[in-house]
Amino acid sequence: MRIENKALISFNKFAHTYGEYNVIQKRIIKKYLPFVKNRIVDLGCGSEGLCVYKKFDFYLGVDASEEMLKRNPCNTLKADFNTKKCFELIKKYDFDQIVSFSALQWADDLEFVFREIKNLKKEYLLAIFTSNTFKSLHKFLGVNSPIVSKERLIEASKILEPTHLEILSYEMSFKSPKELLEYIKYSGVGGNVRVSPAKIREFLKKFPVDFLEFEIAVLYGQFI
Repeated sequence: MRIENKALISFNKFAHTYGEYNVIQKRIIKKYLPFVKNRIVDLGCGSEGLCVYKKFDFYLGVDASEEMLKRNPCNTLKADFNTKKCFELIKKYDFDQIVSFSALQWADDLEFVFREIKNLKKEYLLAIFTSNTFKSLHKFLGVNSPIVSKERLIEASKILEPTHLEILSYEMSFKSPKELLEYIKYSGVGGNVRVSPAKIREFLKKFPVDFLEFEIAVLYGQFI
């Protein structure tokens, strides 16, 4: 039996608020929606599948979080993209493209996931957050990001040999430390980072960082 990872536990816990806080994820989706095909598999679809943005000839959203899938209005499949079983199930469907918007940064083994995507021999469009997300806040708090670095992601992407690789940067400002911390808690990007209570108190008192950075690597390619 596979033990649920901390990211999955977090997504199950806050599935009911994810749709309200995934602001950056929605911006990425809208930017790349014109490049999404009509028959797709959506890895890590969350509580709001791409079927709410466009009409598909075939859409299958895949997620390991049961609580997310309960809220997803699209056609879905409960499966964990960290497992070979997930990709064996996906192979049974007739689709043209595999997409993922802001999920694969939580892969247990990114190289494994990339190899499995390559083995599908389908077009792909992947948007993956990097560890430069929340960089200034993490520096103040003295913690390391729980997600993959840009450098490692770019190195791992050689497995897929993308024809397009773009790095996106966004920034959001907040009026209060409470508002900023709530965003991290409910947005699905923060992970389970342990911070000393003293540092949290200092942050709440001084509010030294009133913004959050986001960095996303977008990979596109196809296999002939």
